[in-house]
Amino acid sequence: MEKTVIAVLGGDKRMDFAARELVRMGYDVREWGRGEGNDAVAFSKVAKEWLSDVDALMLPLPTSLDGTHLATPLCQGEEKLRMETLFSVAPDKLWLVGRFSESLRLRAEREGVRWIDYFESEILQLKNALPTAEGAIEIAMRELPVVLDGTKVSVIGYGRIGEVLSHKLKALGADVTVWARRYEACTRAELLGHSAKRIVGESSLDFDTNTRVIFNTVPSRLFTRTVLQTLGRECIIIDLASVPGGVDTTAAAELGIRSIWATALPGKCAPESAGVILGQTVHTILLDALRRSDF
Repeated sequence: MEKTVIAVLGGDKRMDFAARELVRMGYDVREWGRGEGNDAVAFSKVAKEWLSDVDALMLPLPTSLDGTHLATPLCQGEEKLRMETLFSVAPDKLWLVGRFSESLRLRAEREGVRWIDYFESEILQLKNALPTAEGAIEIAMRELPVVLDGTKVSVIGYGRIGEVLSHKLKALGADVTVWARRYEACTRAELLGHSAKRIVGESSLDFDTNTRVIFNTVPSRLFTRTVLQTLGRECIIIDLASVPGGVDTTAAAELGIRSIWATALPGKCAPESAGVILGQTVHTILLDALRRSDF
């Protein structure tokens, strides 16, 4: 039986480890877009032939930063590979993409490109909670002048990341309070040994004045000027939420509250672990596509 051929294109160090994991699982992997000698102009001229026997493209996370070019942060040179090139030379391949923008989704659908956004995989989101939590704790340890053991901390949101983060903080001896909107989430947090409070509006965010770190996982502007004014000046907010984030950063700066917007922590803090997770997620997606005869 012939091996499935996957082209792993662009991205950061995570993609190196994702490619390595795919090789370990038996795929025939070819790579472009992370080396010093990877020239976009030269690749564009040979891309059609280079990709001719490829079954699937694994594109980076995010696939594109501007909607026009493939994300290739490790490549030198001003010229970047245009997404237009891939649409032209590989419309018949299965595209495995990361956080595909709306404009690229529309283009792919218009041209009949089969694509799956692996960033939307529940498996990926669950596994990424661990490196995100550890990365957040690393930031707290670096920024705090005290140990976490015995320190009052709050975790806003009790989803995938919030639950893992709360568990890790408690294991380090932190005094953890979980804040969540749903009764069920608060109950689950209490059963696991945390204090829990419900979020029922801005006025309900009444933090203990001794709270030293607040970890926010909710992508909603909860930390308005009104809320920020109630915090002690020694409190640090580590915002793990996706765009638009949870903190009014202008107000925080004016009030002297330290706020760190810590996005994409798996790739920054644990690129090998994050890459292995990406490779395993893509493998699971491909197996599912084969079962559905979509690949």
